[in-house]
Amino acid sequence: MRYIPLHCHSTFSFNAGVTAVPDLVSHAHELGMGALALTDTDRVSGLITFYLECRKRGIKPILGLELTSSRDPAEHVVLLAKNAAGYGDLCEIVTRRQVGAAKFNLDETFSRHWPDLILLTSFPHLLQMLAGTPNRTNLVGELINNSRQTRERSRRLEHAATALQVPLVAANNSFFNFPEDWETHRILRAIGLNSTLSRLNSSEVVPPAAHFRSAAEMDKAFPSHREALAF
Repeated sequence: MRYIPLHCHSTFSFNAGVTAVPDLVSHAHELGMGALALTDTDRVSGLITFYLECRKRGIKPILGLELTSSRDPAEHVVLLAKNAAGYGDLCEIVTRRQVGAAKFNLDETFSRHWPDLILLTSFPHLLQMLAGTPNRTNLVGELINNSRQTRERSRRLEHAATALQVPLVAANNSFFNFPEDWETHRILRAIGLNSTLSRLNSSEVVPPAAHFRSAAEMDKAFPSHREALAF
């Protein structure tokens, strides 16, 4: 099995994602991707368009979302639907997140079993937490290599996943198609934060390398994780 992008954002990740859904799918098609996931932050707004665009291009659509915690929005779990029931679960969970944002937390949400969802996380402490829930059998550790920070976190995550016997997948958490789109991402982040480009710090933007990588680029980024690339 070839590499599948399982953590991708579109413009529906408001004030962060640069790429329109049709452009994301078109780029994936140009790179020969056989399947693709859309995982916008706390949104499923683009999934129907995404599904239709993928079907037009002969790409298998994987419906998902990136779910954040109200305690710390920088931390997240990626949810991928296995089937139609899983899509319904995505809608239910994101509705809870939007309606009850002040009280929403990941611990409570995943204390319930969601058999039709696959859960990915790149945060070691969230991996530990989720491994103690009924969702352990559908849990996967997410390796990301697009900055020094993500590499360091991935090393810690791999250590935790090995101890917990949780499988690993390699991803890139992409927000734009090309490295040069990073400047547009920075502008969107400044708008969303009511800030200026000069005042943005590194924790408020994604790395320049958080672009949609080809299979060859991912091979270079993860030379010792072939199984994780072919998850």
